[in-house]
Amino acid sequence: MRAEAEIVVLGAGIAGLAAARLLHEAGKEVLVVARELGEASRVPDALLNPVRGKRGVVAPEAEEALAALWDFYPRFGPVRRGILRPVPEADRAAWKAKLEGRKIPHQWLEEGLYLENAAWLQTAPLLHRLAEGLNILYAEVERLEHTTLYVRTPEPRTLHAGLVVYAGGARGAHLVGLGGRFTPGSVLQTQERFEQARSYGVYAAGHTLGGSYLPHRPGYTPHQTQPQEVEWLLSEGERLLGYRPVVAASWAGVRYRIDQNYLKEIPGGYALTGFGSAAYFYAPLYAHRLLKRILAKSC
Repeated sequence: MRAEAEIVVLGAGIAGLAAARLLHEAGKEVLVVARELGEASRVPDALLNPVRGKRGVVAPEAEEALAALWDFYPRFGPVRRGILRPVPEADRAAWKAKLEGRKIPHQWLEEGLYLENAAWLQTAPLLHRLAEGLNILYAEVERLEHTTLYVRTPEPRTLHAGLVVYAGGARGAHLVGLGGRFTPGSVLQTQERFEQARSYGVYAAGHTLGGSYLPHRPGYTPHQTQPQEVEWLLSEGERLLGYRPVVAASWAGVRYRIDQNYLKEIPGGYALTGFGSAAYFYAPLYAHRLLKRILAKSC
C-alpha cells in the first residue's frame, strides 16, 4: 500500500518540529500529524539551562546540548543569552565542584552563578517559524500500529507511513506504551517582562514565572492551574525577585519524562520523547541524532 509520506512525525511540539525541520532540510518527505501547533510546548517562555535545580546538577550531555541548540535556534528567531542563578553562599562550594572540569562557560558574581551560554526564548514565534513550509495535518491520532495511523480529521481516516517518529508528549504517550512519569504543573504569565533570566527554585524570564511541579501521575489527565500553585509560585517568586510580580494569566500542562532515554526504536520507527521540562534544551541535539540514524539506515 502506498505511503502518504516517507516519514510521519507525530506531534508538533518542539521535539516534533525540530525533527521534522531537520528531516525536511535533508530532503526527506515529511508529514507532521498533530492535534495543534505547539501542543505541550506552548509554555510562554522556555529556559535553555544546563545546570538544574537547587542542587546545581549539571544536565547529562550539557555541552553537546548547548552546542546543538546554539547551532539550531538562532536560525529561527532571537535567543536571549545568559541565566543568573542566585545560589546561596553556603551552597556555592558544592556547585563549583560539580562544574569543575565541565566546558560550560560561567562566572561567579556577587549575586551568584552566571551561566553565559545558557539562555531563554519565546516559544510561540519559534514554533511558528519551525512550522513554516512543513506539511502538517491537524488531526487526533486514535491508534498507531507500526506504520499505520488511525486518525480523526474530524472524519476517521487511515494514514500509511514509510517510517513513524513519535514525538508527542504526555497526551499521546499511550500510543507507544513507553511508560514514564506524568507531572502536572503551571507557570504564571506576568505583566512585567524579565529580560535577564533568573532561576533558583522558580525562574523568571520574559513574561513567565515558573514553574510548579505537582506529584507524578500514572498516566495523562489534563491539568488546570490550582490556587495553591499560584500562591506557591508567587511566594517563590518573591524570594527570587524580592517582590511579587503582577500576574496576567497562567499556563498549565503535563510534563512527560523518560529518564535519559529520549530516542529509541519502536515498531515502525522511533520515539523522540520524554524530555520532561528540558525539551527545549535537548530537542535540537536529539533531533540531529534522529536524523543521523535515519540517514544511516537509508544508505
